[in-house]
Parts: sequence; C-alpha cells; structure tokens
Amino acid sequence: MKKLLKFLFWAAVIGGVVYALKNLLAPTNNEQTTSGRGVLPNQPIQSLDEAPLGGPVSAELLKILVCPEDKGPLELVDDGKFLLNPRNGYKYPIRNGIPVMLIEEGKKYRSGGGNGASQPT
Repeated sequence: MKKLLKFLFWAAVIGGVVYALKNLLAPTNNEQTTSGRGVLPNQPIQSLDEAPLGGPVSAELLKILVCPEDKGPLELVDDGKFLLNPRNGYKYPIRNGIPVMLIEEGKKYRSGGGNGASQPT
C-alpha cells in the first residue's frame, strides 16, 4: 500500500510539472493569430454574390446538373459564366467554379427564350 501511495504521489508531481510547463510555454492569444495555424482564412471571406463569374466546373458535374425548376438539362453559355435552361431562359451563374443553382438566381439573369437577349426582371 505504501508503494502505491508513493507511486501516486510522484505521478501527481510529474503531472503537475508537465501541466505547468505546458501553460508556461503555450503561445499567447496574439501569437496564435499571427502564426497562421488557425482554422479561419487569412483573408476575409467574400460573399458568393461578389465573387467573379466563371471558373472551372468539372465535366462530370455538368453532366448531372439540372434546372432546379423543371429538372431539365442545362447548357454552358457566355464563356463558361452561366448555365442556361433553354426551355425557360433561366441562366444560373457560375461563381468561382461553383454553379449557383437557385431559382431566384436563374430568374435574375433570365435571357429571352434561350436566344441570349436579356430581359428586365
């Protein structure tokens, strides 16, 4: 029993020393933000609405994308900046390579019956 208590005592002492050294050597909050090791990006996050149009979209993704309203196939138009539904004229923007497949966005960029002429919304 005496050996067990002696072992527990030394384990607690060593654990306390390790804890104290860890806290002593840990970086302060200012060092953590400048080290670049955090989860958040260094640059502010840009809204998808402000992102530039276009960007590479994989051919596999283009094959499976459909219009969210009528579930029909889409065509890549305007040098890869939009996906067009030729049946209703909705144009879905591609921002930073991400197709924005929201019906509201398709209506916002609507073209006249698929002929490329813009209509006011």
